Amino acid sequence: MENNQLSSLLGYIETRQWDKAWQEFERLHNDVPPSARMLLMGSHAAFGRRDYFRARHFAEKALTTLNAADPPKLTGQIRFHLGMVTRKIGDTHVALEQFQLFLAELSSKYPELSMGEGQAYFYLALTLRERRDIEGAVNAYHQAIACFRRDELSSSLCAALQNLAWLLCNSGRSSEAVDHLTESATLCTTTEDQIHQALGDALLACTQGKYTQAAAHCESIFRRAERGESVSWEEKSQAAWVAGMVALEQGNLESSAALADIALTFATEAKDSRLMNDASSLRRSIHMRKQAGA
Repeated sequence: MENNQLSSLLGYIETRQWDKAWQEFERLHNDVPPSARMLLMGSHAAFGRRDYFRARHFAEKALTTLNAADPPKLTGQIRFHLGMVTRKIGDTHVALEQFQLFLAELSSKYPELSMGEGQAYFYLALTLRERRDIEGAVNAYHQAIACFRRDELSSSLCAALQNLAWLLCNSGRSSEAVDHLTESATLCTTTEDQIHQALGDALLACTQGKYTQAAAHCESIFRRAERGESVSWEEKSQAAWVAGMVALEQGNLESSAALADIALTFATEAKDSRLMNDASSLRRSIHMRKQAGA
């Protein structure tokens, strides 16, 4: 009975028609007692509409609505989704808890979700990084990479290698990033992959003192945007930030300051606090350099 009731809602979610999914969820929510599965679907619909706090409400409600008749894998699906939602709104404590519980319960309670293991480690790494647990994030990325290799998920493997390389470069361990970027370069298939590869190569070159090379990689991303290609606010912010770092190292403080301001503007558009902090940190470094030279 429930499968028939939820058929249209599921169809809208799978085809990413988020507004229609939300309307259907609201209709069902008013007409029938909500099950954990329906509440999870409602959370997905809200998440798709970027209504993250409502998505959290229904994900948490789904978790408390679970009963003995529900399949164990539903618990895993809710945990993973709740981790995604809470990480998005900045509650890294709950996100960390849910990703860790998902991984701890995976083999014993819902092994049929094993293809999600790599993604769980990937988002666990992002969460740990946001909590400034660098070593924990590095270890989680390595776990994700091992899972993606095992499952032959080349696109996800590419992203994990690029993310790990970026983290290592930012942590003063650029020599460890070289092999990861060399491998990810062979796995790029999409425009997004290529942009992230250029960003990683730019940051690596910057940390190695190869400033002309780093600037060229950043320029290639700006040219993509100029041509009307899809470049996200996050990607633009990172490119401007690296270019600003290059200008600072070359002693061009005016260009560095302008790039730092642009990086902050893009980061604000992206609503990404980590990128805002990076841009603000660059601005402080420029100010200190100017003060030292005054």
